[in-house]
Amino acid sequence: MYNSFKIGSPGVAAVVASVTILIGVMLVAVDTWFVREFKRYITIGGKGARQNPSSLGAFKAPAFLLSVLVVGISIVLPLGTIIVSSLTWQAGVFKSENFTLAFWMGREIPAHPGQNGIFLNKEILGSALNSLSIAGFAALIAGISGLMVGYIVVKLPNTRVAKYLRQVSFLPYLVPSIGFAAACLSFFAVRRGPIPSLYGTLFLLILVMSMKYLPFAARSGIAAMMQVGNEPEEAARICGASWLARIRRIVVPIQKHALLTGIVLPFISGMKEQSLVIMLASPGTEVLTTQILRYIEYGYTQLANATMLAIVGIIFVLTFGLEKITGGNLASGFGGGK
Repeated sequence: MYNSFKIGSPGVAAVVASVTILIGVMLVAVDTWFVREFKRYITIGGKGARQNPSSLGAFKAPAFLLSVLVVGISIVLPLGTIIVSSLTWQAGVFKSENFTLAFWMGREIPAHPGQNGIFLNKEILGSALNSLSIAGFAALIAGISGLMVGYIVVKLPNTRVAKYLRQVSFLPYLVPSIGFAAACLSFFAVRRGPIPSLYGTLFLLILVMSMKYLPFAARSGIAAMMQVGNEPEEAARICGASWLARIRRIVVPIQKHALLTGIVLPFISGMKEQSLVIMLASPGTEVLTTQILRYIEYGYTQLANATMLAIVGIIFVLTFGLEKITGGNLASGFGGGK
């Protein structure tokens, strides 16, 4: 699809996009058929409950070793390779003179004309600010919208509004990112009535990214709201609380972990997104992932790897900090806490 856009064959790209969307619609139809008579298993209601952990017994040690092996192969080994690459002049040479911090804090890196280390690179710092702004605002919009979609779908079951929101909120996930970006670019490239041309603005990237990642937040909101009984809201309604008061003082505090999940997942996806922004980013709205692609095209592998590690570091620090502030825990799943 991307190659079709590059060579000027939008018709071929549209056909490929249509086929992928059709496959996705078929999968959604299957999902709808399976959940047509879903059951709600309420875990947050008007009664107390406690956890009952089960002991693994003799399988404790094998399970631990398997977990360590999976983490080592999937996380430690790839990240370790990237870290070593960003600290060496020549890949695969482990001599003291081959190690350097030039790609992080150097000025005028040899063989990289006009390039500084990423901590001293104005283009990288500007792209990092753009990435944080775009992914942060888009994640916030998607998270709040997703929780509201989950609230409506669960509180108004078997209604047209609930069915409509359940399906429509998932549609952006079915469209390939490049096709979705191309469609939005075509629509917002020129002024259309009261809507001005948005190309080249951060607002366009925030809008497109929030729409694209709404399915993550919506599914999180639906899964979380299905675990909440009606008793807390019924008690508040009896006491005369308005709908906004119930949302602000009951739903949001109870579902703060689900809201955290609905915000953090789009944020993580937005920070490392490339195919969605490659067609929308312009000079002044460059993000870290487009800078990585530019470095790879120039053959600046170490700078590309250092920028990639910067993305990982930003995501980890902000996610960890948000969990500490809110008391949530992304690893515990939808609606989970510590």
